[in-house]
Amino acid sequence: MISGAGPAGLLLCSLLLNKNKQQDCSVTYDVTLLDGRQDYGSFTKQELSENHRSWMLGLNDHGLDAIRALPALYENYVKGEGVLLEEINLYLGAKKLTMNMDSMETVTKFRASQGEDPTAGRDNFIVDRNFIVAALARYIKDTHENDPHYTAKYETTCQYVDYENRRVLFRDVNTKNEEYLSYDLLIGCDGVRSVVREALVKRHSDFYLEYTDIFSDFKPFHVKRPRSVSEKGMSLLPDVFPGCEGICLPETGDLVNIGIGAKRNNFENIADELKSDDYKVVAEYFKKNFKAFELEDYDDCAKQWVNQRWNQTGMVHCNFYHSLKAGVVIMGDAAHATSPSIGMGMNTALRDAQVFSEILEETNDKFEEALPEFSKARVCEGNSLSDLAFHLYCNDTRHQLIETVHMVVRGFLYSKFPRFVAEHPQSMVGRRGVSLSQCYERAVNLGIINKHRVINDRIRLENFEQKVGMIQTPHQGRSTTSRLMIGAAIAVIASYVYQNVL
Repeated sequence: MISGAGPAGLLLCSLLLNKNKQQDCSVTYDVTLLDGRQDYGSFTKQELSENHRSWMLGLNDHGLDAIRALPALYENYVKGEGVLLEEINLYLGAKKLTMNMDSMETVTKFRASQGEDPTAGRDNFIVDRNFIVAALARYIKDTHENDPHYTAKYETTCQYVDYENRRVLFRDVNTKNEEYLSYDLLIGCDGVRSVVREALVKRHSDFYLEYTDIFSDFKPFHVKRPRSVSEKGMSLLPDVFPGCEGICLPETGDLVNIGIGAKRNNFENIADELKSDDYKVVAEYFKKNFKAFELEDYDDCAKQWVNQRWNQTGMVHCNFYHSLKAGVVIMGDAAHATSPSIGMGMNTALRDAQVFSEILEETNDKFEEALPEFSKARVCEGNSLSDLAFHLYCNDTRHQLIETVHMVVRGFLYSKFPRFVAEHPQSMVGRRGVSLSQCYERAVNLGIINKHRVINDRIRLENFEQKVGMIQTPHQGRSTTSRLMIGAAIAVIASYVYQNVL
C-alpha cells in the first residue's frame, strides 16, 4: 500500500507494477494507492494551467534519472512539462549579474579528468510540481488502468495506521465512510504531515523526529514574463525589498513564478504595505520599490498577493526511514521535507523511489533485507538535503551577503583553476554522479555549514524566546538599519568585483 500520490508515490507505484512484468520477478505486487486529492492525471493541460498550478521546482539529473528508469515515461509524458534552465541571474537592485559556470571549457576538462561525465549537470529544468504529478499519473493510467494488480483510491485519506495488525484506516473524502485495509508493506509518501510516519513514532522509542519549518513566510505569484527577463533563466533577488528576499523562476506559457518572503525574526520589520489587504496599496509599493525589472501588470500581481495567506513550509529530519516490526517505510517529504531553496526536494523524493525499487531487486524482494538497506542508503541523503537547503543560506542578512560574494568569487576562481580551488557546494548540487552527502561534506570542509548553523540556530532560539515571553528585552546587536547598510555596502563591493576583477 502506498499512501500519497505525489512524485515519489506515483513513480514507485509504476516501478512496482513494472516488476510484475519482469520474467525473473519472484513475487507479484498488488499495489493500492491512496491519496486525498483528485487524480491530476484526469485533468487536461488547460485545466491544470488554469486551476491547479503549484510552486515551481527544480528537476535535475537526480530526478530525471529516476524518471528514466521506466520506459517512455520521460520521452512521452514528462518531456516538455518544464523549462530548460540555461543561466542564473543575480539582481543587486537593478544591476543584473549572469552566471553560467558549467559551460567553462577548463571546468569541463577537469571534471572529465576526475572521471565525471563532462556533460553532467546540464539537464536542469524548472517545472510546476503539479504538472509532473499529472504526467506521472497519466503514465499509470495509460499503462496500468486495467491491471488487476493496481487499485487507485483517490479522494481517500489515510487516517490511522494499526501497525500491530498491519492495516490502515482510510476515509472516503466525499462520503466520509471509513474502513480498514490490510497491508504487507505500507509506504508513506504522504508528505510533511505524514500519518504513516506516526507509526514509527509510536512503535520505536529510538526514532528521532525533528519537525519544524524553514523560518520564513513567503508569497508566490504567477505573472507574464517581463521583457527583460530571460525565458530560460532563474533570477535570484536578494534584498528585493527591505528585509525580504525573492526568486524568479521561468514557467511554460511565457510566464514567471516570483516568490518573495522574509525570515520569521524580521517579519515585523518589513513594509506595512506588504501586509495590506488592499491590492492598490500593494501594487503602488511594487511600482516604487521593485527594482530588478519592470512587471507587465502590477495590479494583477498585487491581487494575487492579497488573495493568499503567507505561506510556510515544513522541514523534517529522521534518523531512520523504516520499521520491520510495523512493516512501514517512509520516503519523500514524509522522511525529509525541506526548504525549496536548492531545488532538490522533488528530485530526492523521485530518487528515493528509484533506489527503493533497485534495493528490492538486489534483495530478491525480501523486505527484511530491503528496508534496512533503504535507510542505510537514503538517511544520509535526506538529512544532507534538508541541512544544505537550510544552512547553505544564513538568516543574518550581513552574513548571507558575504556568502553571496564568496560564492561568486569562488565560482570564478574554480572556473579558471579547478585543480587548485574547490568548487562551491551550491554549484555541485543536483549534478549526476554527485550525491547530496558529498555536497554536504564540501560545505562542512569549507566552513559554510558550520558557521551558518551556529548563526541560524541562535537567531531561531532568540526569536522563540522573545515570541513566547521567555525574554522581554530584545537581544543586543546591530540594528536592522545598520545591518541593511552593511548589506548594501557588500552588495556594491560584489558588483564592483564581478565587473572589474572577474
